[in-house]
Amino acid sequence: MRKPFYKVYVLLLVFIFSVLFPGASALGKRSQPEAVKGILDLSEWNWEHNGLAKLDGEWELIWSRLLTPDDFARGLHCSSPTYAQVPKEWKGLRVDGGQLSNQGYATYRLLIRTDSADNGKDMGLYVPSVATAYKLWIDGRLAAENGVVGMSKKDMVPANFPKPVFFHVQGSQTELVIQVSNFVQRKGGLWEAFRLGESQEVIYEREKEMISQLLIVGSLFTMGLYHMGLFLARRKDKSPLVFGFFSFAIGIRTMVTGQTLVAYLFPHISWEIQVHFEYLSASFSMIMFALFVYYRYPAEMHKGLRNLFVGVLLAYSLFVIATHASVYTYTMLYFQLVILVLIGYALYVFVRAFIRRREGARLNMAAVVVFLVFALNDVLFDNRIIANGYLVQLGMLFYVFMESVNLSHQFSKSFARVETLSAQLQEWNEMLEEKVQERTEALEKTNESMQRVNKELVKMEKSRRHMLTNISHELGTPLTLIQGYVKAVLDRVDEDNHDRYLRLTYEKTLILDRIIGDLFELSKLETGKIRFDCQAVAPAAYIRSLYDKYELSIKQEGYSFEFIDHSASAAQRGTLVWIDVMRMEQVVTNLLFNARKFTPSSGFIHLIVEQSGSQEKGDLCVRVIVQDSGRGIDEEDLPFVFDRFYRGKESSKNSSTGTGLGLAICKEIIAHHGGTIEVESKAGSGSAFTFTLPVMNDMEGELGA
Repeated sequence: MRKPFYKVYVLLLVFIFSVLFPGASALGKRSQPEAVKGILDLSEWNWEHNGLAKLDGEWELIWSRLLTPDDFARGLHCSSPTYAQVPKEWKGLRVDGGQLSNQGYATYRLLIRTDSADNGKDMGLYVPSVATAYKLWIDGRLAAENGVVGMSKKDMVPANFPKPVFFHVQGSQTELVIQVSNFVQRKGGLWEAFRLGESQEVIYEREKEMISQLLIVGSLFTMGLYHMGLFLARRKDKSPLVFGFFSFAIGIRTMVTGQTLVAYLFPHISWEIQVHFEYLSASFSMIMFALFVYYRYPAEMHKGLRNLFVGVLLAYSLFVIATHASVYTYTMLYFQLVILVLIGYALYVFVRAFIRRREGARLNMAAVVVFLVFALNDVLFDNRIIANGYLVQLGMLFYVFMESVNLSHQFSKSFARVETLSAQLQEWNEMLEEKVQERTEALEKTNESMQRVNKELVKMEKSRRHMLTNISHELGTPLTLIQGYVKAVLDRVDEDNHDRYLRLTYEKTLILDRIIGDLFELSKLETGKIRFDCQAVAPAAYIRSLYDKYELSIKQEGYSFEFIDHSASAAQRGTLVWIDVMRMEQVVTNLLFNARKFTPSSGFIHLIVEQSGSQEKGDLCVRVIVQDSGRGIDEEDLPFVFDRFYRGKESSKNSSTGTGLGLAICKEIIAHHGGTIEVESKAGSGSAFTFTLPVMNDMEGELGA
């Protein structure tokens, strides 16, 4: 029974390698020359034998100037030009000492040397998708343009779809000049490869790619209609319906990517609408995929996670609808990560279904592996890491094929089930004993759970008494003042200051509200009622992200705010800590705002990360230090700064300095992470608050915990 499945797995591997590694079938072809300093030598390229040549390599780039061939002929370009790698976005390229962003405009230029025998030959240039408008000259003649090139978002009109351009070779050197502008999306420049060859070969390649894409789209739409028909025949099972919508969505995405069939079928459709379809079809297809996995194996997929994925994808779809491409295209990487997580979770569901021997789980697991590989390929290609192109539609086509095989296999197995019913009756009698044992074990676990709940109730009662004692102690003074102010108003004492009494009364109620809120949070921390959502985090990068988040607000007030990373070695950077990132941010921001509160605006605040201890001794930890040049803390106050309601002699004079609970809350959070917190300070010399976090020794063990 297993041999047919081995054949399926072999077919799966052959399919993946044949699509992702097409160069294996062309090992005998000549290696492709690349452009060097704006010149590509194709004088020895045999067009008939080697086919199309990619114009990859170093192109001359003139940034923030839109030049024509006449401008180059008059020598108006830079005498020391910049060279940009093509295909590649221009983001990150260094020009005049600065790094380029994806927003801007530029002129590219490439000189192509060909054999003298090619003079007068009809040639074709396959111009790919250029982000996001271009104007192309070949040997001084305007050959093609897409959209309107402009020097600002207002001036340009985006358009982005590939097209072939034909010309006659004149002499032994051909000049390509292309103006490009982008102000509307996250990618800018020549990010796909140009291909040059004989005109007939270019036409053939173009038609072949168009036919291939039409075949994929037609197959996906056909399978979508087929599965919708299955749903109409048996409406109890919703999986064929959502799978049909899934097929339609992938088909629509195929039409707006790659060869962009939609631009040829609907030439008047705007670029903005086309990009909206690209993102919305991807989001909608993933919503349908999540629902399909759930309807197929509801016992293996957690309903809450299903709702989470669907909610996130719906929110993202609304975000795409409500914003411009210049906004939502920059979120593509995060969206792709959500897709990969969803597909990975689907694989996990299928593995669970396979372990539990659900029908069709083996084939579903194999198909989703292909889908995951091709989705990962699209993520890598979209972020310019690989150059295979968009292939998720092929993965979807393979998935649809495997799903059809799965359905036929299930129909054939339905006849065999009748024969096994009698054997199952006997097995059910044996299962009764196991169920009795399971119920007994469940009762024992319930008893243990009740004992744990009882202990927690005792702990909560002690915490409640402690909290009430603190509340009665801390709230006494504000309440007494409030009573005095109100009494003065009622007795009409000093009527000229009635407004001042009311304002003071209001301020005291705000203090009471803040004290009560902090007390409740501290009480929940002490009783363990706050859930910590921990994850493995690189400490230096995480603290750096918090610095970036609050840098502007602190520096705007005149402080010198710096981040200092003493974990300089590669080995130290590789360490991880197991923390709740939200709670740890609460600790860091509390320390930063305390430093800002007690430091003059001309002073400095430093956020420092370092390591201490050693792996051999087992005391390796990460230290985070918040250092300031403020007025410091008196020596007699240092032992009590982390106690509840303790604010020191100087702080007690200022009623607006806080409730005295912030550092106590920080101490509880750090303690829950297995760390320590301490302070070093002298009056008039600033303070340094330091907390430590243990480094993860066994990552798998931590994750399992």
